[in-house]
Amino acid sequence: MSIPSELRILCLRLTSTPPNDLPSLVPSLVQYVLQCQIPLSAPSVNSGKADAPQSAVLVHKLKTQLTTLLNGKSAPGRFAAIALIKVVVEVGGWEILRDAGSWVRGLLSILGKPDSSAAKELSIVALAKIYSMTHQYQTLVREITTPTLPTFVTSCLNLISSKPSMNTLDITPSSVETVFRSFAMLLPRHTTIFRPFASQIRAATRPYLACTLCDRSYVPLSVKESARKLTVVLHQTVAKNGGGEEWGKAVRNLVQNIHMTADQVFRAVVEDWESTAGYIAEPVNVNEELSGGARTPEDLPRWTGIDAGIERLVGLLEFLDEYLREATPSAVTIPVGPIFDLITRILSISLPSPTDSNSGSVRLHPAIDRDEKDGLWAGLPNVFVSVLHLISTMSATLGQSFVSLAQGSLDLLMWSFSSGKNHQDFRASAYSLACNILPLLSQSLDKSRVSKLVPIMRACCKDLETSNSGISNPEASKSQPKGSSSQNADALLRGSISTIFVVDPEVVAAASSLLPVLLSNLPQAYLDISMRSQLERTAILGRNKEAMLASILNPFIGKNGKALSSVLPHITREFPDDDCVEILLRPRMPIIPAGHTTAVLDDLPESLDAEDDIMDSTDEVVVSQKEGVDAQDLQSTSENEFPTPLRENFGAGLNAGSRENIPSQSGFEQSAMSAEIPAARFTKPLPLDQRTMNADTAMTYDDAEESDSDSDGSVHLTMQLDSDSE
Repeated sequence: MSIPSELRILCLRLTSTPPNDLPSLVPSLVQYVLQCQIPLSAPSVNSGKADAPQSAVLVHKLKTQLTTLLNGKSAPGRFAAIALIKVVVEVGGWEILRDAGSWVRGLLSILGKPDSSAAKELSIVALAKIYSMTHQYQTLVREITTPTLPTFVTSCLNLISSKPSMNTLDITPSSVETVFRSFAMLLPRHTTIFRPFASQIRAATRPYLACTLCDRSYVPLSVKESARKLTVVLHQTVAKNGGGEEWGKAVRNLVQNIHMTADQVFRAVVEDWESTAGYIAEPVNVNEELSGGARTPEDLPRWTGIDAGIERLVGLLEFLDEYLREATPSAVTIPVGPIFDLITRILSISLPSPTDSNSGSVRLHPAIDRDEKDGLWAGLPNVFVSVLHLISTMSATLGQSFVSLAQGSLDLLMWSFSSGKNHQDFRASAYSLACNILPLLSQSLDKSRVSKLVPIMRACCKDLETSNSGISNPEASKSQPKGSSSQNADALLRGSISTIFVVDPEVVAAASSLLPVLLSNLPQAYLDISMRSQLERTAILGRNKEAMLASILNPFIGKNGKALSSVLPHITREFPDDDCVEILLRPRMPIIPAGHTTAVLDDLPESLDAEDDIMDSTDEVVVSQKEGVDAQDLQSTSENEFPTPLRENFGAGLNAGSRENIPSQSGFEQSAMSAEIPAARFTKPLPLDQRTMNADTAMTYDDAEESDSDSDGSVHLTMQLDSDSE
């Protein structure tokens, strides 16, 4: 076996380079290791034998050098050894793992040394990788994992646990995240080993589950997510298959905690909500400062103020969302009733109307000051976003079982949309939730609910149109009355200035996904023609292929029974080479005649079935000759230039049937004789005036205005199609 040159260079660099200079060479050394998979994963032999291959000698030398660096006194050398050990283990597999016991003990010693936080984090990652790779080998689990994993857990907990003499800022967020993610990966595989540490892990993750402004330091979102994920999997450490019951108990306690937090946060509002799950709200003292938490040692840290209360409520909702998203090894019972009762309570609160003395239809508590009320109205859209994410997670987790909750969820979405429609994150969440709910309801929606969806549909179209143009003329460009003058020069230019709006890409993506759903999963008979035309116009201007296909497959039928003209010419122009468009333009089936000739064609003799076979054979012949003849020249070639057998077979096939029995008024014979054989798939779109299609029931917008009194007379972008039956 040839020895890779990278293995030689790797051993040479580790021998000749001083340990303090190795960290700068780690990127190149890692690349060398990745090229040495064959010698590292080869079965090991005694390198002391005379007949031992040279590759085995170099691999043994590499292991010895890494062990020396790992146990050396140079901190930079230990850092380089940690990085290389992780890569060598991943590349070598079993052959390296079987001798990794000394490396594991050396990596554990790093956690107790005064090395840098980066070296300790890298040691945790390397150890977690080794433990996860040994899980499939029971021998290595007994030799390496079982003796050393408790020490690893203890060292990590000591690393992130705050002590009275230790400043909290000394614990870096990256170290906390690394520990939490390694525990979340190893705990499901070694539940017995983690069982004695469950209470310590729960105490370590508690400060990061739902952080607020009252905390002493800022916590990144990634740390919060890792802490929640680790807490969710802790129920697997319960003995005697009690993990499912522990999971359900934790979810119910969390729902109760969210209700208690909402009692404090929503104290400025007199709620009309009544619990259907048996929750009884605790009385709130409005004369005290708004606060919560830290009632028991197991409770979350204390918070004060409306802003911190909003953050705590959002964090708890995201924590509940993680419970429903994370998979469980055994079956669990989801308390759907209490969860949906909580969702109903939060979404039942609506923002006050700005035109009605800052109260609107919401009843406010007179003892609460205005600052707390304004803080609640400012943070309520963020709470709504978390609730919509929770509903989306429930629909994804339950699947078809969510059908019974889909109607109520849609009603809550339509009710709360007016309160959060000015918030971009809320609109993105609302569009995504509508994409999940509408396919479950589909044609079961009645006209009243479809009409309530109009604000969502108009907002979806507005976001897409704004993202396509990016410029909107302000409404302030109205002409002033005669005789009035403005002393401000900027006011004179206001009418000619355009405002640029930037739409969040997440909002655009969610709206683009919702547009085809609105055209395919809503009963189109309940839509107003102006709303349907706006949906199609948005799809055309935004080049949304899925939405245009949904419009073609779900035509709009007016009250007079005529279909609105199709957007097929536009999708043909925008996507001429798309397979779906090609199927719509050139289906492999005979032309479907109008309704008055259907009965006549049913009586045709069976001998005409041979014509279909001949047409198929002619298509195959033309395709075989397509390589030497241009597509456009083939259509214009005279009859003498076609191969004689093709013409003869084609004519013979048409004359084979008993043509005297075919009624002349059917038009079938004439269309079959005069139809051109499609030579090849077009590569350049034709002008719009040359594209025709069979539209026996085409309806113009003039007819639509007569049939639908609600029409606003908007101009449609599709061309008017002539009717073959007129």
